[in-house]
Amino acid sequence: MRLLFLNHNYRASGTFYRAMPMAEQLAARGHEVTLLCVSPTRRWRAEWSTTNGVRVGEMPNFAWGATAEGYGPLDLLYRNAHTLARRYDLIHLFDHKPNATWAGFLSGRWRGARLVADWADWWTGPRTHNDEGPARVRLVRRFEAWWELRSKQWAEAVVTISTVLYQRAIDLGCRRVLYLPTGAALQRIRPWPIAEARRQLGLSADTPVIGFIGSGQGDLEIVLRALQETPAAHLLIIGPARAHIRELAQQFGVAHRLWQTGFVADELVGVYLACANVMCLPMADTPHNRGRLPNKLLDYMAAGRPTLATPVGDVKTILTTHGGGLLAEADQFGATLQALLEDPAFCAELGRQARCVAEVYFNWQTLTDQLEALYRSLL
Repeated sequence: MRLLFLNHNYRASGTFYRAMPMAEQLAARGHEVTLLCVSPTRRWRAEWSTTNGVRVGEMPNFAWGATAEGYGPLDLLYRNAHTLARRYDLIHLFDHKPNATWAGFLSGRWRGARLVADWADWWTGPRTHNDEGPARVRLVRRFEAWWELRSKQWAEAVVTISTVLYQRAIDLGCRRVLYLPTGAALQRIRPWPIAEARRQLGLSADTPVIGFIGSGQGDLEIVLRALQETPAAHLLIIGPARAHIRELAQQFGVAHRLWQTGFVADELVGVYLACANVMCLPMADTPHNRGRLPNKLLDYMAAGRPTLATPVGDVKTILTTHGGGLLAEADQFGATLQALLEDPAFCAELGRQARCVAEVYFNWQTLTDQLEALYRSLL
């Protein structure tokens, strides 16, 4: 099959980490796969490369602020020109932003491609992705509230990251719907002995460390408040050093126990994750969070580290059904963290469970079997 993946994110950001592993698995099976994303550096020209058999096109990010991931004018032009010039059997649309959909619905479908819409976030409505993000032009909000749903209804099939979005797609009357969670990066992230990882990064072997990863750092006030109940523990945030997080830490009086790493290369992420005794996944109970399956949970599991999460959405279901971590309401987060830190043997057992769950239930090879079967049924 000749497949085109349209991803609205910068390379190595957000849903790119869902699209790229799918593309790599399909390329390994002999399919011709092209993935278009947004270049983090180039503003005027596209850049092409090949990674693990996938032809990756990084489109120019000439736009304003966050609009580069979705509305860049040169990006939109390049993508439509590409789908006019090349014929694809199937185009997978990684969410509803214009740069992830318009080329598919306009030039791609005109050239005979079948369309699969991926639904990885609950974007529009009260307390959802767009509502919690930066203020947007009212007309853009209205358009996205309509197009998020319509783009799913008009596609030949919908693939959802969560059971909540699966049910939402069913209720919308979408033609075919497949629930397909994101897989874990089992090759890129492997369990490391905690002592070895800390030695490599020059960290103390005795300090209790609570870990968190991601560029999206919402709801971390739950963890910062919990640090007040775990006076010996430090919080390791693997990702951008957000100024507002440090300000929050200062308000809670725990800034001296906060380590913000800044950017960490993919090949080193596993080492940083291995430095933590417990990983945390705080989420307020909102439609946005109920519709998600955060990549960080799968990174934690791949690293063989236990997760403490708030009981929200599919995260609650996964940890309850399969193990690999514990659940705690926000007001019990600190006490539960302290109990885990005081029981290293239990933490180690939870970590072993987590890696096993990742290998069995979130293995990209198994998940790609389902995706490939859907593609073949459409063609």
